[in-house]
Amino acid sequence: SPVHPCMEKGLWVLAGLLIFVFLEKAFALPPTETSELDTPSDTHKYKVSGYLNLMANSFDNFTHGLAVGGSFLVSFPHGVLTTFAILLHEIPHEVGDFAILLKSGFSRWDAAKAQLCTATAGIFGALVAIILSGSSGTVAARTSWILPFTAGGFLHIALVTVLPDLLKEENPKESMLQLLSLLGGITVMATMSFIVE
Repeated sequence: SPVHPCMEKGLWVLAGLLIFVFLEKAFALPPTETSELDTPSDTHKYKVSGYLNLMANSFDNFTHGLAVGGSFLVSFPHGVLTTFAILLHEIPHEVGDFAILLKSGFSRWDAAKAQLCTATAGIFGALVAIILSGSSGTVAARTSWILPFTAGGFLHIALVTVLPDLLKEENPKESMLQLLSLLGGITVMATMSFIVE
């Protein structure tokens, strides 16, 4: 018997989550605290961590491109919402990556050029989504995996990166502010979906 559509989407979400876990394990960056006692091999490790960050960022941008391309294939409103959400996510993310590159020994100009190069992976991701969509009659069938897969990746980011930091907060005032910010973000996305659709 064919797989139920909800089961299939759930499996794609799980696949996205697990692939991101695997990639994080494969490209885990070592701690980058520096000291005066750093040896040349330590400096080399910092430079390598910058390149590993660029590789991981390229894959991240590729999946963002998949999400944006796949969303626009589903509908224009889905595409606008996904683009908006990714832009909100990318601004602090790219600033953090820029800081990692500077700490890894890149000059400001080299770090900016490297960031721009990794951003092109998003274009390739969108192109892959379009190419995999096939003919216009089968777009929904051929792209039905893209949104759940990238949702799994975003779930991984939220569960592994954001949630632990939120749970570490001991100041009740800060915890309440974080919770309100989370609810505010959900409200903005829900409002956008009603406005756009």
